[in-house]
Amino acid sequence: MDAAVAGIARGTGQLADAEPGRRRSTVGDGMSVALTPTEEQRALAEVVRSFCRTHCPDEVWRSGAFPAEFWRGLASLGVLSLAVPGEGGGAGDIAAACAELGRAAAPGPLAATVFAAHALPPELSAQVADGSCVASVGAPPLLPWAPVAGVFVETDGAGAWLAEAGSVEPVEVLGGEQWGRVALTRGQPLERVETATALSDIAAAAYLSGAGRRLLDLAVEHARTRVQFGRPIGTFQAVAHPLVNAGLSLTSAEKLTTMAALALDDEHPDGTALAAAARCSGGRAAVEAAEVAHQTFGAIGYSVEGPIGPLSQRIRHQALRPGCADKVAAKYRRKGQER
Repeated sequence: MDAAVAGIARGTGQLADAEPGRRRSTVGDGMSVALTPTEEQRALAEVVRSFCRTHCPDEVWRSGAFPAEFWRGLASLGVLSLAVPGEGGGAGDIAAACAELGRAAAPGPLAATVFAAHALPPELSAQVADGSCVASVGAPPLLPWAPVAGVFVETDGAGAWLAEAGSVEPVEVLGGEQWGRVALTRGQPLERVETATALSDIAAAAYLSGAGRRLLDLAVEHARTRVQFGRPIGTFQAVAHPLVNAGLSLTSAEKLTTMAALALDDEHPDGTALAAAARCSGGRAAVEAAEVAHQTFGAIGYSVEGPIGPLSQRIRHQALRPGCADKVAAKYRRKGQER
């Protein structure tokens, strides 16, 4: 259980030390793995965390504009090249980096960049990885970051194609990011689509869990310090219990993301299904954290100028991914038929 939430759960309104120990789980038949990051992944997470602390202040993540300077900085750190075949890191590295970017509420097409870096031909992949070309990935006519994109990829969930784009009409969306209405003409079919989709699912799952964790941390701190009726509001069960439940949901989503990343890196046959499940779980847990944060903050939580409003809207928008649960069900249905 999260240390801060654990203190609230005991009615003390104080931070508490998390219980020591390593969680373990199994992937496949009898393989036991520790669901903890490696030293290299912890180091990567610390580098990304430090970079975001300096280069992703409120005016960057709240603006809704494409963060060109911040994006180039991520590229210089190697974050945007983690999914490049044969050159980048693995799914675990992507999860470690994107969780920190979620905690920082970092803007930009992170999951789309992971997909494009892995699936595009080498020359275009390199441009996406070095931050000089923004990728817009999705199903037309509405596409994320289309007004600033230099390369377009159309995907229907099973296949993907490099596409030529017509004129782009900017569209306002709930998450405040730059979307556009655009017609695409399919061109070259892309390879490695299944793996690219799974890696982008890991990126989205980790980002959403990280963003949800940021909202929950803010809500817990508010519950510890906001006093009503002579007591911190965190000592009231109606406030404390939803915070605890949201923390447990986020922890479960984080562990599922870690397990999915391990399965992908080990080329386990369940890897792609686990990645899709992790994305579903991360989105659900992040939305739950957003709802609990709104309840905890009260009226100020619903204002755009407040501490959680814009990030909550982005979570709700990014968590909407049609067909995610269907893909998980279809994958395991096929596995059952094969057996």
